[in-house]
Amino acid sequence: MKILLHVCCAQCWLKALNGLQHEPELECTALWFNPNIHPLIEYRRRLKSVQLIAERLNLPAIIEDGYGLGDFCRKTAQSQLPPGRCAICYRLRFEKVALIAAKNGFQAFSSTLCTSLHQSHQLVMKTAQEAAGKYGVEFIYRDWRECQPEAGSAQGIYKQQYCGCIFSEEERFSSTNLHLFKPSR
Repeated sequence: MKILLHVCCAQCWLKALNGLQHEPELECTALWFNPNIHPLIEYRRRLKSVQLIAERLNLPAIIEDGYGLGDFCRKTAQSQLPPGRCAICYRLRFEKVALIAAKNGFQAFSSTLCTSLHQSHQLVMKTAQEAAGKYGVEFIYRDWRECQPEAGSAQGIYKQQYCGCIFSEEERFSSTNLHLFKPSR
């Protein structure tokens, strides 16, 4: 079965690949589409890492490159707290993934968000299934939270420290003193 795998970052893709090795009947093509990632340099780091993995492992990948922060912020402005903003973010991405899957002959799609300990898997499944129904493809859920990248495959690959959106960046770093000026007095 041909599936389109939404990839949020290289680290999560490597974890999903570990899980997928037990399902050789699934012929995967990766799809990069993440208009939620902020700031631009973070977006570029993650995209570059995904491109490196595709090249290094000779894997098929579709890159929907376009920094979509403005659209993401407009859509999430009224719902900045989880799960509201996360539902909007998932819907934004999964509808695009399902549309691309349907237009390009994929029977199904999945997402590397299923590797995360920090994402709501129930909300991921619900939102992805709605998008799948809208575009006539199947959503394949696998719980890859226990999977780890193959030894050495993540060497030299950027590892992010937060989900990606501007709101999760604030949540991740607001309680730290990292990079703050400390008077000498």
